[in-house]
Formats: sequence, C-alpha cells, structure tokens
Amino acid sequence: MSRPLNQSYPFSVYSGLLTPVHYEKIGHAIWLFLWCISSTTKEIERDGMTWGIVLGNKPLKAAELALQFGVNEKTIRRWLALLERNGYIAVTRAPYGMILSVRHSKKFACASHVRTELPDRTEETGRADKLVQSNKDITQINTKHNMSSIKTIAERFAALRSLQEGKPVHPSSKDYQAIARIVARGVSLPQTIKWLEQCFEEYETRRRSRHETIKVFSYCEKYIIGRLAEAEAKTTVRRENNAQKNNRRGYGRTEKQEPSITGGQTGRLRRKTV
Repeated sequence: MSRPLNQSYPFSVYSGLLTPVHYEKIGHAIWLFLWCISSTTKEIERDGMTWGIVLGNKPLKAAELALQFGVNEKTIRRWLALLERNGYIAVTRAPYGMILSVRHSKKFACASHVRTELPDRTEETGRADKLVQSNKDITQINTKHNMSSIKTIAERFAALRSLQEGKPVHPSSKDYQAIARIVARGVSLPQTIKWLEQCFEEYETRRRSRHETIKVFSYCEKYIIGRLAEAEAKTTVRRENNAQKNNRRGYGRTEKQEPSITGGQTGRLRRKTV
C-alpha cells in the first residue's frame, strides 16, 4: 500500500489548515488527514455537506495504514479517533475494515477552473496535429455543463482505477483530453458512466494478473466509442424496419371507389325515347 517516492504527485490543500486552531485539534494526526485528502477519489454532496470519498469507499485496515506511515496500529487508531472526534473525517466500520470519508472536502473545488495552456508554436507536423485536436476539444467543451461532465467522468475513472490498482490514482492530462473527446461526441453522462463501468467489469473477466490494469482513459474511450457505434447501428436498423412496415401498410390499402352514375356502363349512351 505504500507509495514509492518516484510515484509522488501533487494535491490541493487549503492553507487554513496550517493554523494553531487546527494544530491543537489534530497534532501529529495531520499526516493521516493529509493522506486521506490525497487519497480522495470522488466528492459527493450529502446533507448539505461535501464529503471526500477515500479510495472509492475501499475498506481499509489499521495494519495497512500503519505500514503506510511506519507506525504501529495503536497510533493509527488514536489518529483516527482524534480526526473523527474533531469532525475532520467520518469512519464507517465495515466487515473487512474501515471506510473513510473527508468532511468538507475541497480537493476538487478548483478543478473546473483549471485551464490547459498550449504552446504557441509547433515545429513537428505530428505534434501540431495533436495540438489542433486538443484546441478543438477545448473549444467544444468550454461550457459549465460539459466541464462538470468531464469532472464527474474523471472522478469515476480515478475511483475505478484506484480500486483496481489498490492505491490512489489520478487522471493525467491525456486522460482529460480523451474524456473531452467523449463529451464532445455528445454521449450523455449517465450512458458514459455506465459504459465506463462496463469497460472495467469486462476487463476484470479477462484479467490474468493483478499487475494487468487499465492505465489510460483512451482504452476506455475506444470501448465507449464501440458501444456508441453499436447503439447507433441498432437505432438505424430499427428506423429502417419501421419505415418498411409503414410502406407495407401503405401498399396494402385499396382506395374506396365511388358508385358510378352510369351504373357501370361504358361507351356511348343511347338517348332514352319518350
């Protein structure tokens, strides 16, 4: 569960935490609290409060956390009790461990304001094509609704990857670009999440080793595009079948003929003698 130094990554922490008030409440448990923040993979609104979901609600054992910090389990339990008592985290006891949540989570609060900046000049044709594609993606998704969808998809992807890897994983810039391409295609958010989860589920059935994991969202992007193509093909076939049925109904109809004023006689009519 411990993370090598070469896998270190940045995460957001508000400076308000670095005050005497919090130090008096947290003390050395700040290390566990910071770990909970860094391991938050998703944020949800519950009872008017934002909660950070640690490792996708994966049950954790005190022994695992003790190994992470190089301390004994007694210290971990003391830190957990301190953080829970002072309202920094919530601890839910589960059959296989403890599920941790961060109270008033703000890890992703500024995610929608992050903007990708691209170089002004490119020297290689291939690189230029990629940058043009990136610019196109950013132009098409530059709305609050789409940015919210991208954030939600990225959080779900991170949660699924974290569960698969057994450690906190965060999307890369290329992952965000791939997610943006899916959103730009107009795939609905619920459908994207559904296909994303199916992608991981089907991958698990073929997985032969715990080291085999989904590393990039582009893998899921291909899966989602494939499912989208299948759905569109089914829709096209259904429309064609409906059109054929309507045509058959039209051909089967016979026009109602009005009664003839000649009584069915044709040709020249003789004048009736009086």
